[in-house]
Amino acid sequence: MLRMLKDVASIVLVGNFNPAIFQPAWLAAKELIRESEATGANIEIIHPELTQFCAGWLRLSVGTTRFAASTEDPAHWGPLRDLVTGAFTLLDQTPTSALGLNRTVYVDLGDSETWHALGHLLAPKSPWEGILREPGMNAVRLQGLRADGRPGHTFVRVEPLAKYANAVFVNITNEYVPTDPATPADTNTPYFLQCIKEDWERILADAKVSVDKLVSQVLREQAR
Repeated sequence: MLRMLKDVASIVLVGNFNPAIFQPAWLAAKELIRESEATGANIEIIHPELTQFCAGWLRLSVGTTRFAASTEDPAHWGPLRDLVTGAFTLLDQTPTSALGLNRTVYVDLGDSETWHALGHLLAPKSPWEGILREPGMNAVRLQGLRADGRPGHTFVRVEPLAKYANAVFVNITNEYVPTDPATPADTNTPYFLQCIKEDWERILADAKVSVDKLVSQVLREQAR
């Protein structure tokens, strides 16, 4: 029986950031998280080049070129969107060059036959005869054009989970880039915030549909 082990939603921005700003106390002062979440935060590091912490439902990792906010709690997908848009509305002149709206689903496929069927479907073994001994899927990554017509790509990555038998994770990343490549980086952020506000719920729903379709294909192939 299929079982979801974990479901992670994340928002990633690429640009130039000051990691030391993004502390739990600052987020609480701006009413982006609760005071209790800030005071109870598990801080891993706060440094001019890297900030990482967990605060209740939120995990935040900010380096000088990458901002990533995520949650494993579907009840906080809305607050995650609001936190990111709220923070960068305050910091709207932050130079940014790309946005990723992502969902990663960890799935227990239930048995080794289904697990192997997924590998055979995504990474057929016949091309590797005489090249690899007992080939097996380590990771598969594909890209396609955005279905909604926005500039950027959709990436799908599938990998086995070493921690769990017969399990995989499926990551779907929706990449956003500026509509005009010549746009100055310090003017991109308002566009990316608009994309988050308009697309976030649809992106998460579409990602789950894609995962379900992938698993259904495996089950159909297995039933033949």
